[in-house]
Amino acid sequence: MRFGMMAAMAVLSISSLAAGAARAGEVGVGVAAHDVDLWKAQCCFESGADIEIHGRTEPIEGMKPFGSFRLWASGSVNTAGGTDYIAGGLMRRFWDNDETPFYAQLSVGLGIHDGPSEDYQKTPDRIYFGSRVLIASEAAVGWRMNRDWSSEAAYFHLSHGGLAGDQNPGLDVISVRLIRKF
Repeated sequence: MRFGMMAAMAVLSISSLAAGAARAGEVGVGVAAHDVDLWKAQCCFESGADIEIHGRTEPIEGMKPFGSFRLWASGSVNTAGGTDYIAGGLMRRFWDNDETPFYAQLSVGLGIHDGPSEDYQKTPDRIYFGSRVLIASEAAVGWRMNRDWSSEAAYFHLSHGGLAGDQNPGLDVISVRLIRKF
């Protein structure tokens, strides 16, 4: 399963680069703290750092009257053998202009992971998500270092929100990223 997730991330990365170049979007890499303690009732089953890749489109032309919306895709591999995942969805960026070097963004979508999906916690060293397909949400802040490069700090959450049963520890990730605009 781990090889399959890495292969999917490689395809996602290449696709993101191609889409980024074709649509003048963004691609990025990041490092993250995996399964961090953010005051949840169930936490910290897995350890290690995550290596992330990200791809985003330019703002969607038809949605510009409502704000700066983009499509996004990301993937993450855990360096300690914990849960890997890929996710994608819709992102809303705020202060997406040249007036300030700072911006914020909120994202929502779906994710698929390679961790256990049983609906009960079998062992203390893995996250048992209760579902293979999960809701992915994120809040991030960024700084445009120049026209082509940005850095970001982000909080990412992956869970089913109780829709697939009571087993829902979720995964919280805090990351820093380097983003390249095309």
